Order: sequence, then C-alpha cells, then structure tokens
Amino acid sequence: MSPTVALLAVLALAIVALLVLGLRLRSRNRALAALQRERITLTSERDQLRRTTERQGQLEHQLLQAKQAAEAAVLAKGEFLATMSHEIRTPLNGILPMLELIARGPLGEDQRQMLATASASSQQLLRIVDDILDYSRLEAQALELEITSFNLRELLDGVVQLLQRAAEAKGLTLSLQLDPAVRLPVRGDPVRLRQVLGNLLANAIKFTARGQVQLRVQRLGEGPAQHQLRFEVVDTGIGIDEALQARLFQSFSQADASTTRIYGGTGLGLAICKRITDLMHGDIGVHSTPGQGATFWFEIPLLKVPGDLPALARSPAALLLYTADAQLQPRVERIAAHHGLQVQPLASIDEAMERLRAAPRPGQSTPAWLLVDARHRRNGEVALQRALAERGADDALQVLWLQDDPVAARPRQQQLHSTFNDADLHALLAQPTATARPAALLANAEDARPAAALPPLDLHVLLVEDNTVNRMVAEHLLRVFQCRVRNAADGEQALALLREGGIDVVLMDCQMPVLDGYSATQRWRREEAEAGRTRLPIIAMTANAMAGDRERCLQAGMDDYLSKPITREALHALLQRWGRVSVDRGHAPLPEPVQPAATPSVPDGESLDDERTRAIPIPQPVLDRSVLDELQAVIGDAAAQIVTVFLEDAPQLVQQLQQAAQGNDIERLQALSHSLKSSSANVGALSLSAVARRIELEARSGSLQRPAVAVALLVAEFARARVALTGYLADQAR
Repeated sequence: MSPTVALLAVLALAIVALLVLGLRLRSRNRALAALQRERITLTSERDQLRRTTERQGQLEHQLLQAKQAAEAAVLAKGEFLATMSHEIRTPLNGILPMLELIARGPLGEDQRQMLATASASSQQLLRIVDDILDYSRLEAQALELEITSFNLRELLDGVVQLLQRAAEAKGLTLSLQLDPAVRLPVRGDPVRLRQVLGNLLANAIKFTARGQVQLRVQRLGEGPAQHQLRFEVVDTGIGIDEALQARLFQSFSQADASTTRIYGGTGLGLAICKRITDLMHGDIGVHSTPGQGATFWFEIPLLKVPGDLPALARSPAALLLYTADAQLQPRVERIAAHHGLQVQPLASIDEAMERLRAAPRPGQSTPAWLLVDARHRRNGEVALQRALAERGADDALQVLWLQDDPVAARPRQQQLHSTFNDADLHALLAQPTATARPAALLANAEDARPAAALPPLDLHVLLVEDNTVNRMVAEHLLRVFQCRVRNAADGEQALALLREGGIDVVLMDCQMPVLDGYSATQRWRREEAEAGRTRLPIIAMTANAMAGDRERCLQAGMDDYLSKPITREALHALLQRWGRVSVDRGHAPLPEPVQPAATPSVPDGESLDDERTRAIPIPQPVLDRSVLDELQAVIGDAAAQIVTVFLEDAPQLVQQLQQAAQGNDIERLQALSHSLKSSSANVGALSLSAVARRIELEARSGSLQRPAVAVALLVAEFARARVALTGYLADQAR
C-alpha cells in the first residue's frame, strides 16, 4: 500500500472520529440545555410554592382573626341582649305592678275597662320583648336543649288546660287526642316542647272564630333509643293560601299584612318553633286550605327512658264512686272503661274522706273524677266539701253530683241528673283534665274585681334599688304587706345599713352603680362568716331574663331570685317564706330557694309557669278550727282525744323524720311525711300538712336535694301547730 493511500485512510478515520465526537457533544449540549430548562422550571415552581405557602399562612392568620372577631361579636351580642333585657324590662316594672295595685282599689266600670286594656297591652308588650329575646338566643345558637325525664300525658294535659280558658272565651272546643300506642315516659326537653305546642295552639285559637281546635299525638315508630312522634294542631279557622305557606316559618313574617293588622303578633312564633324543632332534629310544616282550617304538624324524636321502666308509666286514672246503688256501679264501670278510667267504689263517708285526703299508694291510680250519688246519701256533703277544699285550688279532681236539686256553683263541680243517659256521662268524661291547674302569673285586670287580700308580714326589709320608679313600686308593695322599709341606692349603702343590723330580709337589685348586687352579697357573706353571724336571707330582684342569671345569683350567695316585673303574690310568697325563717328561727337553717318568678311570656313563662305552681304554695293556716269543729260535730268529745293522741304521737314521728334526713333515707322520708301529712290534716294543722306534703312529693320525684333543711322547716311548723292545738284543748277544757 502506498503512503498516500495510508495517509488518506488515516484522515478518513480521523474525520469519522471527529464526526462521532461532534455528535456526542451536540447530544450532551442538548441534554444540558434540557436540564437547564428543568432547573428553571423547578426554581419557578419552588418560588410559586413558597408564595402559595406564604399566602396560605396569611389567609390562616386572617381566618383566625375573623374567628376571634366573630366570637367577640357573639359575646358582645350576648352582653347586649342581657343589658337590653334589663333596660327594656325596667320601665315595665313601673307599669305592671302599679296597674295591679290600682286594680285593688275602688274603681268604676269604665275605669276597670280602661285598666284591663292597659294591663293587657303591657303584658302583650312584655310577650313581644320575650319573643325577640328568645329568637335572638336561637340566632346566636345560645339556646341548649335540656334532657330530662317527663310524662308526656301530663305535659299535654297541662298545655291544653293552660289554653282552655282562651278557647272557651271564644266559644271554641279544645280537645286532646292521644294515640294509645304512644309511650308516656320519655326523655327530652319538656320546656321547649311545651313552648312549641303552646305557640301552635295559641295561634290556632287566635285564628279560629268558630268550631274547634284539636291537639293530636301519633306514634310513627321507634328505634333502639328513641320514639318518633308526630304532633298535629288541627283547627277550623281561616286557613292559609298555599302560596303563602312557605313564608310562615320565616322570621317576622305572617301570611299577609292584613293578618298582622287584624290579629296582631310579631311573626316570630313560628320561626321560633322551627328553630326549636331543628334543634330537636325534627321537622315542622303545615297543610291548609283557605276557609277550611289548617293543620300544623311537627315530627320529633323523644328519647326512651332507660330501660323504659314500667314504673314510670302513667297508671290509669281513677273514678271514685260513692254510692249505695248496687246497679249504678257496673253501669259507670262500663262507661268509664271507654275513657281509660278505673272505677274505685267508696263504701262509706270515712273511706271517701280518707281517699280524698291521702296521696295515692304505690300502684294505686290517681283520682281524676269523683261521682257522688247524693240521692240516697245526703249526710256527709259538708265533710266532703271540706275534704275537697283541702286539696287546694291547684287540684284537678272533677266532681259530679248525681242529684236533681241544683248544685252550688263551685270550681270543677258539675251536676248529673238522676235520669241521665249514657251519652250524658260520656260527654262529661270526655272533657280534658290536667294534673295541676296552672297558676295565674299576674293579677288579671279583666276579672274586674279587686285581688284577694294577703296577710300582713310585719318584717324589716332592706330594699336595695337604684331606680327611683322600681324603688317606689317595691316600697308600695312592701307597705301594703305592713313591712318597715329601709332604702339603699347601691351596694355600698346596703353594706353600711346591714352592719347596723335590725334587718329581716334583703331585696337586692343586681345591676347598680358604685357596687353591684353580686359583689355586695359576696362581701356581706364574707363578713358574716368572719364575724360568725347567722345567715341573712338575700333575695335577688333583677330584670335580667337570660339563661344563667339565677345560677349567678345563687353562686354570689343570694338565697332566691325574683324576676321583674314583680307581682304582688310572688313577692309576698317569697317574703313570707324567707321572712318567717329569719324571724322565727334566727336566719338559719334556710330552706331551698324557690324557682324564679317568671314574667308572663308564653315561651318562657311556660317553663317557668310550672315551676311557680310547685314553688309558691297556697298559704295555709297553722290551725283551721273549722276542721276540728266539724270533727266534733261528727264524733263529739272524742275529737279532743284524737288531738291529744296526735300531740303524743307526732313528736316521735318528727324525730324519725330528722333521723331519716340525717341518714339521707329518701324512701323512709317519703313514707313518714305521708303519714304526718294525713294525720295533721285530720286535726286541722294544715300548714304542717302542706310542708309534709311537699317533702313527700319531692322525695317521690327525686328532687329533694337538702333533706335536713326541709325537715328543719317541718320541725318549725310542728312547733307552731303544737302550740295552736294545745290552745284548742285548753279552750275545750273550759
């Protein structure tokens, strides 16, 4: 091979190598460029992620600030509601009690009509204020449901009885139809359920001119832990157009503007009902045709009582039959069975009086009706009327007198002619009854008659109130009760007067300048403890209507709570309760505080309506001599022997009650108080009997929280009864 050829070959190889190297360099450059682009992209994404993270941090900070601002707004709204509740109710406190005082004086017919109008308008204004406050609490989600056991039939009967008078005033028939499959012992919030039912029934009565209103309760089903129930309120009123029905449950809304002009109202009632049913995990609605009435319904679950204990179920009510006619009993039993009543015959006047005066024994039905055959048993009518009167004005027992002579007009007593047919008795027994007659919240100016006189109290009262009008109102009421009043405008002045002594009871306003009622009470309680003084009763007197006010008062050291506007009866009952303890027993030990006296609002008043009925009993005399006179007329001189035996046996019974209270033996307390209640009533010691009855009822219901205090009150009542009975025996010996 020539050198030239070899050289060319080497050059060709070199060229090929250079070409391969160039291709490799170009490929590497492209890879480097791609990596550079990826690096730039990653750097950009990293910067974007950093900016996103920083923005998220800013948003979280802003969200936290917004959350804190919202919580502060809710807190401020609650404080605003509490303050506005006080400020709005304070002027009303100068109106309602003053109208009540005026109603007690001599007035002409025109004046009484004007007074009735003013009183009704003031109470309507108070109900509007309560509606707005209630709705505001629901809006702020500050309303929590209470879960407690209750008897559904008793709640329904109470609601129907509460509105019976309003229905009768318009000539309407108000009735209750309860599905027999509905379980009566349930758990839930009875106050809010009563509020919804009361609102729907009140609306039905308001918008119905003629016909009837019916409350129906049906059982839809049940789960492992709850019952599903449907409540319906059916009326024959004006009805509602379908296009307007969707607006009914909106706030401040009614069917149309003319509805507000004709019937009045705030339009909040149904909105409140919807919010409450939503809280109960239920649903609410309406079916209606204009001119043919309406059916408002709601479906809610109610929890089962643990174990669904039969002991909590309502036993059939009893119809007591006092007759000498052997053919009458089977006839009455046949009719009563259709109304779920169990007939219990009474063979003698003694058995009848004992049954009326005694509480039902375990397993014994509660009496709802008493049928007295007066055709053959004329003797004993006076004694029966006395036993019926002792049951109190809140008793729901209905009495039928089987006779042809006219019956004297008395509450819950009716006549049944001797020639009655079955339909007559069916119609009477079909009337709704309630376990307790609701007490009036305010003196009713529409009655056009002065309020009943209350006994004088003769107490030294310290009135701590900064508002001039409120102080005048309270001072007028106190002077009517023949109390001597000392005034203080703030907590500092009150403490100075308390240190001087000579005070039986303190009425303390809560919101005052210089030193408020809470702080003044706390300082006085500390001074009492340091000086070893006996406890002085302090009653809070405030216009606050928010939840927790009562607890705050009691935590501050106050003994009870009176909500403004105050009423004459409620103030008298509290002063009588605490003033008697202060004067007679040196301020200690003190009884359990009663429930706050509520203002006359439909929503809150209903939860508080029942509380007042239980907490403020009808005052009973220490000794009712007419009982002993009647006893002596029946059995002669043996009446004195019965009194002597009672005075010998009762101290041992009282001692056993004290021992049971010390040992917290609630079951024994119930049995002993039942025994003392009956025996003391038989000798006319009605005040002692009332105290024993309260212990028995609270022990039975499980609400007796301080047995020793309750029994201490009973001991004081027994001492007064013993003095009165000893004086009676001395009079008889002359």
